[in-house]
Amino acid sequence: MNSTVRFADYGAGAIFVVAALAGCGGSSPPIAAPEATTALSARRAAAASTTPHFVQGASWMSPEAKTSKLLLYVGDWSTNDVFVYDYPSGKAVGTLTGNDEPYGMCVDAKGDVYVANFASGIVNEYAHGGTLIQTYSPGGELIGCSLDAKGDLAATSFYPGNVTVYPKGKMSGATTYSDSSCEYMWAMGSDYKGDLVGFGEYTTIDVCALLAGSKSMITLSTSGITTEFPSGVTWDGKYFVLSDQEYRSESDTGVSQATLAGKTLTYVSRTLLKGGCNSQYVDVGGVFIFGKTNVVGSKKQGTVLMAPELSCAYSGAGAIWFWHYPKGGAPFKTFTGPAEPYGAAVSIAE
Repeated sequence: MNSTVRFADYGAGAIFVVAALAGCGGSSPPIAAPEATTALSARRAAAASTTPHFVQGASWMSPEAKTSKLLLYVGDWSTNDVFVYDYPSGKAVGTLTGNDEPYGMCVDAKGDVYVANFASGIVNEYAHGGTLIQTYSPGGELIGCSLDAKGDLAATSFYPGNVTVYPKGKMSGATTYSDSSCEYMWAMGSDYKGDLVGFGEYTTIDVCALLAGSKSMITLSTSGITTEFPSGVTWDGKYFVLSDQEYRSESDTGVSQATLAGKTLTYVSRTLLKGGCNSQYVDVGGVFIFGKTNVVGSKKQGTVLMAPELSCAYSGAGAIWFWHYPKGGAPFKTFTGPAEPYGAAVSIAE
């Protein structure tokens, strides 16, 4: 069942991109999941019939996966599966079933991978190079997850907007937090101390936070941060990274680095991303950052930023893009694989 999927170097001539999931900010909430259209259904059927290693059924994992230090996990809405590849060769080494509209993913310090499922409201945890360990059931429309140095798992629901925290990843003792300003929420990211930060929306765009040790969610003050179309927040090992799908205009995608002091999030710098399959726009899903090790609980900044490039899926072929981080610019690698990738992660065996 193994096959090889190409990782390609991307040369000069890239265009600026914008990531825009259908919808808008303000009083009209963004639509976190792509709308089902006739063309979309046709691509799903085509993917199932023309890509033999994207087979629904029982999960499988090649023995090679257990010996590979770096593995790329890609969720596919066209099959509801998560496909696993050796990085950087692109060789398919596994398929993980039992998912339902897999969206954002996160990785813990030892390399276990967690997949947030938008439709079913569950988070599946998989061992690095292995199969299912356990399933968390926070409910809601799960759009992403994150972990901190203690192993606390946070699962974010887009609607109703909330975050459920499982202390040290245990199935028991979970608590769900919400705030009226954050009726719709994008994936929250956790720093090494356990501070959770993410974008929320109701009538305005706010930055919501569950500070380490706190028993309630709040909205943060911001300094120097302007957001046109929010997306997920993640931790890069040094800063919180805020994705803006329409930074400056509908032809740019930027991520901002920010520091948290008290109840204020302050802008530090920005990484501008270039690339894209569509000359008018590009849809970038939640970004994932990694380095020589997993950045969870780390104080060392990652060196690679990765994200699904969704406009490629609209053109008929899903793609994952890789940028040098925090440099940005044109992607240095592209990955062509599952038809509709809306979430991806790189797991590094520790």
